[in-house]
Amino acid sequence: MNNNHIKIKCILLYSILSIHSFQSSACLFKRFSYTVHVVNNLPQNTDPLVVHCASRDNDLGYHNLTTKQDFHFHFCIMIKSTLFFCHLWWGNKTKVFDVYNARWTPDKCVDHSCYWEARSDGIYFSGSWPPEPLAKVYDWE
Repeated sequence: MNNNHIKIKCILLYSILSIHSFQSSACLFKRFSYTVHVVNNLPQNTDPLVVHCASRDNDLGYHNLTTKQDFHFHFCIMIKSTLFFCHLWWGNKTKVFDVYNARWTPDKCVDHSCYWEARSDGIYFSGSWPPEPLAKVYDWE
């Protein structure tokens, strides 16, 4: 068997294991494991933050977050093809954006954690856990 056949079999095996790992929430290799957090840091006694996150293959559903509540999910990346987005609603304000994209260069989630926080003036981001420092990246629409 030549080297090309071995490489193809290894890639096929990796693909099958990665798909299975996503479904079981455990990656074969830690370096391919990521966590996304979406946190409601909006003022007390206001409308809840409604969050809907999905990828091409996985709809993570709708979640109503009260103040300080954290919706998070784990996944295994497929190199250069994994993309998750979230749609956030707060009262009459809305924002849709990518929360993880394997094509980000350089990788924004350097600690394998993508931390997104909704505040009254917009959406903030940190690529590490614990989240420091937070930077405003989006305004509400």
